[in-house]
Amino acid sequence: MLTYEQFVQKIDQLEEAHLLIAALELDIFTLVGKKKVTAKSLAKAGKYSEEGIEALLNCLVTLKAMHLKHGRYSNTSEMFKHFSKDSPHYKKGTIMLKGEDNEEYGRLLGVIRKGRNFKGTHEKDDPQRRSLFTHAMHERSQTRAKSVAEHVASQPVGRLLDLGSGPGSYTAEILKKDKKGQGTLLDRKSALKVAKEIWGKTPVWKRVETIPGDLFDTEYGEGFDTILFSNILHIYNPEENTRLLKKMNKALNPGGRVVLLDYFLNDTRTGPQEASMFSLTMLLFTETGKTYTWKESEALLKKTGFNKLKRIPLEDDSGLLVGFRK
Repeated sequence: MLTYEQFVQKIDQLEEAHLLIAALELDIFTLVGKKKVTAKSLAKAGKYSEEGIEALLNCLVTLKAMHLKHGRYSNTSEMFKHFSKDSPHYKKGTIMLKGEDNEEYGRLLGVIRKGRNFKGTHEKDDPQRRSLFTHAMHERSQTRAKSVAEHVASQPVGRLLDLGSGPGSYTAEILKKDKKGQGTLLDRKSALKVAKEIWGKTPVWKRVETIPGDLFDTEYGEGFDTILFSNILHIYNPEENTRLLKKMNKALNPGGRVVLLDYFLNDTRTGPQEASMFSLTMLLFTETGKTYTWKESEALLKKTGFNKLKRIPLEDDSGLLVGFRK
């Protein structure tokens, strides 16, 4: 049971979240870089209020996101590594997404009161945003790609089709495990460009082909042994997913498998926690998408010609759902 104290504490954490997002929006970690700066010099460099910057910096020190010694502020190694533009590990995609989340969650009350008003799922693609989003997906996938690869490559993948592949991070990890596997990435040109930037100079890229296109309008081809459908099921409604799964079934060899990677809810739609919370995200960011239950997802697979279904829960509240073409 959530106590009164825990309830208030969770709301109070909004202050920390807004503070950290403000630091990202104002490029604080980049402006500080590897220097030791005063609040006055940083305010001047960024053309910010000295009073405001000093208050923000002191809060960052409190949160252990910044050091303070003899009146000068400096980055922690972790903040510089991930959030300074001068770092080779700069998480530009994650920063973009967190900024969007901050804006979009401001619409939550309106969506709950009056329904969805998002009109972006099928609109013309924005290559610049797609590129940043693809980087964000790579940054997020780093925590689970190896685990997913362990499961998918536990049997030979053969010819692997990664639909809506984004950066191709899952395929790359799978092909590292399965040295004989061949991968095909299908996504927008801007996403495939990011995939090549990340993996183009690695050995696995020699076993990867790319298909620029759209999930609904582009032909997938045929003769695949494994299809990976990661973090896409939740974007679309059942009718749209049925259409896509039928295309997948046709693209697979008899006995080939489809692997769905997503958040899957229990029957009451109240857990796991991350999957349940993700339902609200879908209300804000998609026209008709939602988090599906395991049973709803299994019903979609059975309806589109798959059997021998297997659930594989993962540690981060997501999971794999595997089905085989009849």
